[in-house]
Amino acid sequence: MSVINNDICRLDAQLDQVKQQINDLHLASLELLKNADGLDTAMNRMSDLEDVISSLSVTSKSQPILPPEHVIEFISKLSHPLLEPYELLSHAPTGHALEELTWLAVAKAAVQTLGLILKSFLDQNLLLSDEIFYWDSVLGSYWYTGVYTIQTSPFRIWHRLMKARPGRTDRCAEARFLTPVSFKWEKFYDSIKRCYLTGNLHALRARILSPFVTAKFDMRRKREKLKTMKDSNANGIGLLMKQCFPIQINDDSHHGTKCRSDGHWRNMVCRSVVLMEKLLQNLPSDSDIPDFGEGILSTANKEIMPFQTQVGDMCTSQAPERVAERLHNTVLNLLPAYNTHSLTNVKNFGRPPLLVRYWLPWTAGLLTASTSLRILVNRRHELIQWIANVGETTIEFWSNWVIDPTRRLIGTIKHDEKSEIALMSKNSLEADRASLERMVVDFILDRGEPKHGDSSLDINSIANKVREGDLTPVLRAYEKDLRTPFVGTLRGDLVRALLIQIQKTKVDVEIAIGGIDALLKSQELVFGFVGLTPGILVSYASIRWFWGLFGNRKGMRTGRQQDELRHALRSAHRTLILSTATATGLLTYKDHGLLICDTEILLQKAGSFLKGADLRAFQEDIDDLINQKTVDRQLKIVGRMGWVHSKWMQ
Repeated sequence: MSVINNDICRLDAQLDQVKQQINDLHLASLELLKNADGLDTAMNRMSDLEDVISSLSVTSKSQPILPPEHVIEFISKLSHPLLEPYELLSHAPTGHALEELTWLAVAKAAVQTLGLILKSFLDQNLLLSDEIFYWDSVLGSYWYTGVYTIQTSPFRIWHRLMKARPGRTDRCAEARFLTPVSFKWEKFYDSIKRCYLTGNLHALRARILSPFVTAKFDMRRKREKLKTMKDSNANGIGLLMKQCFPIQINDDSHHGTKCRSDGHWRNMVCRSVVLMEKLLQNLPSDSDIPDFGEGILSTANKEIMPFQTQVGDMCTSQAPERVAERLHNTVLNLLPAYNTHSLTNVKNFGRPPLLVRYWLPWTAGLLTASTSLRILVNRRHELIQWIANVGETTIEFWSNWVIDPTRRLIGTIKHDEKSEIALMSKNSLEADRASLERMVVDFILDRGEPKHGDSSLDINSIANKVREGDLTPVLRAYEKDLRTPFVGTLRGDLVRALLIQIQKTKVDVEIAIGGIDALLKSQELVFGFVGLTPGILVSYASIRWFWGLFGNRKGMRTGRQQDELRHALRSAHRTLILSTATATGLLTYKDHGLLICDTEILLQKAGSFLKGADLRAFQEDIDDLINQKTVDRQLKIVGRMGWVHSKWMQ
């Protein structure tokens, strides 16, 4: 999914329409004379041309541009014997068909060359944008500026030493012997006096800060150089997109025949080839030229005049061969030279190499390597023990706080007796209560109560009251014995009453504990989940941390891509706002090229997380943005993209 790929597919589809029209016009006559004498060579030549055309055609919309080596190979085939003088053939329709197919093959090669150049320009511009962003980040922070100054300090010192004049020491020594002593003292006195002047304090401060100022100046110079290169590439992209193959072939066959009869589309091919060649030859890299696009266009128009004269009359067979030679030179020599020159400039003016950026930590690492290894060797047993303890703690935590609570929770769900919560044994309360009843009954019987009525009925009544917590007979006896505690103690009733009350307290405590036990059993499932929650939370947090540290960081990457998509849309809007419209209200070549670069970034960022209908809608918006001619409509489209796709940019 790319703006350039879509444009190449569109041009290839238009050339396929031309091929279909050629077949419709010449197929009937060629079939009638297929077995005629002298046409075998022509038919073989036409078959070879069709193979070349088929090889240069777009077979995949995602990758419509062929590799450069394949394009060079197919362009090399567009020479002898394919381009033999077809006007010498005895059969005029065959010669005319060969002529049409030859020009069509050259046009297919020109479209592929255009795609290679545009792709190269676009890749270079994206690389330049990254380098410009790097310099903006460094210049926007005092900390990064200081780090850059330290990183490049050895190289600046070396350059200053190399620039020092070798004969300066000798001249200074000679001047020292020839200078009078009084003049020396006067000069020394003036130097001392100047040290106390206010201006020299500022000069001293400026000298101390001069490395940072020099580093900032160097960074600004490199950034401006990269911006100039980016504008030049944008000029080239806009010029090629607007001026190469501007004529669109309609589906109407009559209109297509008229275009071919007038030679317009051949002139278009020649003009596009010359324009690509002149652009690569004259692309500025050292300075910004305001009318660069118009200058290249004017040079190409002058160069195309001989072709227009020859091709317009359709009286030469060397024209397509000469165009193919220009294409071959463009792809084989000019384009690689441009790529090499651009990469060299990016290397010279882009971010420092890895050696420059990381020489300080690498040096520190080398200097401390022996000490670090010595510490590791001496402490290896402690380190091994520490690692073993960490592993053992992890295993025990997993077993005690995750596995065991999970098993108990499953047992609770199954009503397993082993997993039930219990604060006391099941028969403890009944045994203590029965003991209390016997103690109270024996106490009352020993004191001679009851004296009247049925004794068994009274005993059952007393037991029922004790079961309900009523110890009135015991308490009355206790109160009575308190009046004569000595007698009650000797008789033993006071001690027995105290022991009965202690037993009663024990029973009451067990009853309270039984209530708590019943409450816990009713909420046993809740407590099971509560016991499992800490282990699950700690395990989940640890796994998320390790996954974020060593995993693919998908969430962070998605958020970063959304930010990049929002910044790319802002860059496109800024390009349109700051653009200098022409008299017709259209964008200049540079602004159009910058807009294409911005849309390419938008498509790359959107393709990573937009899917289905959202991606198709975004692609349609990009097509509308590129195809609209006026700036105001393009601004409206950018605004529409902002609110339609706002949820993907938040």
